[in-house]
Amino acid sequence: MEALDAEFAQAVRNVSIHGDKHDRAIAAHTEVRDLLEADAELKEWGIDARLIGSYARLTARYPGKDVDVFLRCTKLSVRHDPEKIYNAVERVLVDEYGVKGEAPGGRITPQARSLKIEFPEPEGHFSDDAFAIDAVPAVPWGEHWAIPNRDRDQWNNDEGRWIKTNPVQFAKDTDALATAAWSPTVGGDNAYRHIVRLLRQVRHVHLGGQRPGGLFVEIAAYYVWNEQLVTGTTHAELLAATMEHVGARLIECADDGLPDPVLGTPLKPALDPWQWRTAGQTFERLADEARTAFNSERCRAAKLWRDILGTNDRGQVLPLPDGCDAAGFPIGAVTAVGALGSNQPRGFATPLSHLKARH
Repeated sequence: MEALDAEFAQAVRNVSIHGDKHDRAIAAHTEVRDLLEADAELKEWGIDARLIGSYARLTARYPGKDVDVFLRCTKLSVRHDPEKIYNAVERVLVDEYGVKGEAPGGRITPQARSLKIEFPEPEGHFSDDAFAIDAVPAVPWGEHWAIPNRDRDQWNNDEGRWIKTNPVQFAKDTDALATAAWSPTVGGDNAYRHIVRLLRQVRHVHLGGQRPGGLFVEIAAYYVWNEQLVTGTTHAELLAATMEHVGARLIECADDGLPDPVLGTPLKPALDPWQWRTAGQTFERLADEARTAFNSERCRAAKLWRDILGTNDRGQVLPLPDGCDAAGFPIGAVTAVGALGSNQPRGFATPLSHLKARH
């Protein structure tokens, strides 16, 4: 079986967040947290900003332009008005950063239930260093949390103004899976987060703006890994198996949707059956191509995998093996040097290291 171990190791690095950007995301989260916690009204409400989303779960796919932050008002509850809480957060952030398009250098874009804060790339950096924080207010709801309904018309409805969620628990559950002794490893390292980043890359290349999005696909991967359906000892085997089982799981979701991994209720927004089936069939087709790669010679296998993984801002995600051209054919040693140089992803990235968030 052709596993392309060295090439996949580089592919994992190429879909991981660069170390400098990771540090900037931490600094931005800290900046926003300190700003909000300095406000007297929000401090009285027990404001506690917490990193959530793929950055918190360490599953963010390069270039990682969205950083999600949970603004937990620990001393409030679902009895409180989401509009009042949103407006207080907006007041503090707008005073500091200004509204985009309304103030010179404004960086805030108010959204349905969150506020987007842009952090442009530092001068002299590549454009892929830019990112935005999406800050959403939250209040306790029993052992879970609640965020405002996207539909602001519901904010005056006591029954519908808050939506139950718990991304904090999902991050904990992801960490438990990614550190479980039984969870598959590659080279002694647990491979779950590596495979999720690769899977999200595959989804981005082959589904683009179609639903289900990256979070839904990651949750499907969480289920099939947690159920110990995925086995293998190489990145290639594990990614192929994950695509196969995720594809089957998405097709199964056509009737009843995909359950929230913490709450057990169907994830929102709901998808049409054809969207689930199209995504599932795409992953199943790609898993078939991966199996073909296993039984192909090295250069042909690399070509198949490169088509599956596609490109990102660094270039081709899977580098060419020595002695292979981009069309999947062996080439002479002299030509190989030129081909490798012309197809190698630019820049090596270090794996996404642990992001520290306040607990």
